[in-house]
Amino acid sequence: MGGYGFYVWGSFGITALVVIAEIWQVRAKRRSLLRNLLNETNSQDDINSSSTS
Repeated sequence: MGGYGFYVWGSFGITALVVIAEIWQVRAKRRSLLRNLLNETNSQDDINSSSTS
């Protein structure tokens, strides 16, 4: 690689880490949003069932 191997492989490594971190972050955010939505839905169900009783 003409003396640029460290730079090239370092760039590949950092790019791979950033892509993996981005995937992890998106999955964690999605999981959090779904959990919040489920909690809100359950809260609304509780409110609706208590007001009709």
